[in-house]
Amino acid sequence: MPVCRDVDQLFDVDFLRRLDALSLAARQLVRGRMKAERRSNRHGASVEFAEYRPFNEGDDFRYIDWNAYARWRQLVLKLFVEEEDLHVYLLVDATPSMDWGSPNKFDQARKLAAGLAYLGLANLDRVGLVFTGGDQSTRFPVSRGRNRFLSMLRFMAEAEIAPEPLSLEQSVSRWLASKPRRGLVIAIGDCWGSDRKDAFEALNRLRYARHELAMIQMMAHEETTAGDFGEYELVESDYGGREKVIVDPSMVRDYKENFEAYQLELKSYCQQYRISLLQTDTRLPVEELLLRTLRHGGFIR
Repeated sequence: MPVCRDVDQLFDVDFLRRLDALSLAARQLVRGRMKAERRSNRHGASVEFAEYRPFNEGDDFRYIDWNAYARWRQLVLKLFVEEEDLHVYLLVDATPSMDWGSPNKFDQARKLAAGLAYLGLANLDRVGLVFTGGDQSTRFPVSRGRNRFLSMLRFMAEAEIAPEPLSLEQSVSRWLASKPRRGLVIAIGDCWGSDRKDAFEALNRLRYARHELAMIQMMAHEETTAGDFGEYELVESDYGGREKVIVDPSMVRDYKENFEAYQLELKSYCQQYRISLLQTDTRLPVEELLLRTLRHGGFIR
């Protein structure tokens, strides 16, 4: 099934209506929890008291604590913990391996990114979108407020699969070179990189940049098995390699073992480094996948 580029078809009215209902649940289940994790070391005017300090010439007199002055006969300022907006970055894999399956992995990934973006914008977070995998990462600037959502949808619908893919590590490194502000990075893709370690190296780059991480691995059901018996030419979609293969009982068994081992390795890695992970296939409706994240308190640990 080819990649969809029609915004009305990719994000129909029913889908948008369901997102609006989900945003109400998100506000109840996630927002209170996120507030506790957005605290900055900077001091400002917020609702949570931090400490006192002596009043100095040039300070804002509105923050003088007159009750403290009545007790201590000394002018002091009340300092507060300043709450920061959460920056959410949606990194969507646009390498050729995503252009496969029924439903198409790239279409489903964009729908999921749209849902997460809507929930973030509805909760007044700052949301940015990046399509990774190509020589030049395609980006929608960090935005805030529901009024930016339709522009983001159009941007998603026009996104294309990278014609000349980079490794996942290279692509992530190029995005990090733009020095994005630290926040929550939600990576959406199939985790098929240039080799078995590529996805892990990309996640390492994000960890070293001190972003909080979540990973949604979207797989087509067809790639969980080796397929029907027979002789085939295997084409590596991302990097163009070709190889003659014979699918027989031995290969089916080896494929299954290697597939399950890789899935387990990814899960173990994420558990080790406290990265939230959802492993799913494209047959699961996007709304159900979003609900699963909300039932578990969102991606924030």
